[in-house]
Amino acid sequence: MSRTEILQAAPRMYKRDDPDMPDEYRAFMIKLLKHAHIENAENPYSREVVANIANAGLRHAPTGKDALTEAVIVKQEAEHGMIVAKLIESFGESAVIDKPIGQYAFKMKLATWCDVAWFHALIDRVGLYVGIEWMSATYEPLAKVSPRLEREEQFHAETGLRHLRAIIKTDDGRREAQDLLQKWWPAALDMFGRSNSKNSASYVKWGIKTKGNEELRRSFIAEVVPLIERLDIEVPDNLANRKYV
Repeated sequence: MSRTEILQAAPRMYKRDDPDMPDEYRAFMIKLLKHAHIENAENPYSREVVANIANAGLRHAPTGKDALTEAVIVKQEAEHGMIVAKLIESFGESAVIDKPIGQYAFKMKLATWCDVAWFHALIDRVGLYVGIEWMSATYEPLAKVSPRLEREEQFHAETGLRHLRAIIKTDDGRREAQDLLQKWWPAALDMFGRSNSKNSASYVKWGIKTKGNEELRRSFIAEVVPLIERLDIEVPDNLANRKYV
């Protein structure tokens, strides 16, 4: 394929207020950011999720240093919500929405410090995969902020692993980490959505995402399973207790 053909085949990058932006593209971007994405400061349910993370992180943190780290994470999550709200508004769309969060992982109770650790290590790592996808997004304002979002979600995910390394130093901690993985692993895998999702194919078509749901899930599994096994924790079957396959 010639350079001209490659350039012609590549998805177009759209700027804010681009008069040539197709209506379908705009609709999919709003659907992704306002209706499918967790982080939106103008959605009270989204703020509730951040409040739950703050409450659990600060309440269960074993040390003051851990509590400070959790406070930093909460601040960053709140800022992500503001960033996404502004992105939604950049389409001339109100970011205000009173809609429950679809992903059930965000509704699961953070009852212990180990729950908080798994939440960061797995659920925030899924957010990292979303951020990586957005780096190549075809909407310029989104592509510009995505490196920051990716960097901070990486910090959240690595913090979760660091918490887990401390937790498994005791036999009780290791048993708890193993037991709780049974609920957090399927929740993390389900966050990528259904493998046959029509919306997923449309996002790829418009260059909003580069990979479909199942391809992203496989990449996640390939990366994360070795990280968990290094903790000497057994990873559950990838289909066990799943709701979306």
